[in-house]
Amino acid sequence: MRDRNLLHLFLALNVALAAAFVTYLFLSNNSQPKVVATDFSKAQKTNLQTRLGTNAPVLRASAPTNAAPAINQTNTPVVAAVATNASPVAVFTQKKFDWNDVEKPEYVRYTESLRAVGCPEEKVRNIILADIDELFQHKKLKLALEHDQQWWKPQSEYLIVNVMQERGRILEEERQALTEKLLGTDVATEKHRDALLWNSVQLTGPVLGNLSPQLHNQVQEICGDSISRHQAYFWERANQGQPLNNVEMASLREHTRSELRKILGPLEVEEFVLRYSHNASQLREELRAMDPTPDEFRKVFRATDPLDHQMQMEFGGVEAMSEKQRERYQKDRESAIRDALGTTRFQAYLLTKDPLYRQAQMTALQYGAPKAILPIYEMAKVSESKRQKILRDATLSPQQRIDALNALNLEQQRSVQQIVSDSARR
Repeated sequence: MRDRNLLHLFLALNVALAAAFVTYLFLSNNSQPKVVATDFSKAQKTNLQTRLGTNAPVLRASAPTNAAPAINQTNTPVVAAVATNASPVAVFTQKKFDWNDVEKPEYVRYTESLRAVGCPEEKVRNIILADIDELFQHKKLKLALEHDQQWWKPQSEYLIVNVMQERGRILEEERQALTEKLLGTDVATEKHRDALLWNSVQLTGPVLGNLSPQLHNQVQEICGDSISRHQAYFWERANQGQPLNNVEMASLREHTRSELRKILGPLEVEEFVLRYSHNASQLREELRAMDPTPDEFRKVFRATDPLDHQMQMEFGGVEAMSEKQRERYQKDRESAIRDALGTTRFQAYLLTKDPLYRQAQMTALQYGAPKAILPIYEMAKVSESKRQKILRDATLSPQQRIDALNALNLEQQRSVQQIVSDSARR
């Protein structure tokens, strides 16, 4: 009987132990994280892979350890390096860095991450320099737009301040400081040798201001050489006691244009000569009285510059042409201007060729009454007709002629004041 009781006791203990073991297995399995198979080779490219190139090794993402949290905990920021006790690993995010971020603190962490994950220093340097170059290309364009000149107006009508050289110097100092911050003094010193030049001509506006750094410097060098050639020619002729030869001067200008055509496209060359050429300067003075719009000036320049440039290359100026050649040239030029301006504005252009109109315009502007130009002009034509009649009158003695002309001048002055006064009341 006793043996049977012991047997039952041992059986009950074994059953209890088996139940406890099964319970332990169940609880331990449910408390462990699920194991999920992952194929890293199919992972989506990150900003880091894209910038390093398709042949760059794929970097495995690793969760932050308890030893050190990830540098960036937000959803959008950076590819960050996570420092652990073992070795740095990369955390991939959706943030894409470009030139807009170069001056931000996050960009420094981004470059540190590139190095932390084993990116070759040469590639890190190329990425940073490319972003810096693009950043300062945008800054240069902004500067060129802010300080663009009214190139369609005579220089006396707007203030020319050579601020680009000073602002360009400041821009280069900013670039060098940023390069030194991100890549060190040696790289900054090396890149400083490629600094933008601003010493020959202001390259402003949306076209010339957007030239690449290489083209920008090449244009500055071409202009510097052009200035030197002109100065050398001037002193050569002066030392010889000879006047400047207009054909040779035109040839020097053509040499500069030819050099620019070698490196610039047609649009860029046109933009340059439109702003800085000898012919553009003369055209601004010629059209001063009609106050053209930028579009009108551009159209007239396109129409007249080929004619003017060719004439200068062959003759130097209209004074060297025969009467027949001069008539044909002026006829072709006026026809080109008429086609560029249209009938109405061409009539306004013809008015500006009349000395009386120019005088009326100057008088009206002196009084601050631009609306009075045409009335003053019409009055001046009547007064001029009276003046010619007095001068041709053989019945007048010299003193009578002088008295009559003085009376006419006084009458004209009173008429101008009346016209200006009427214009102010309108």
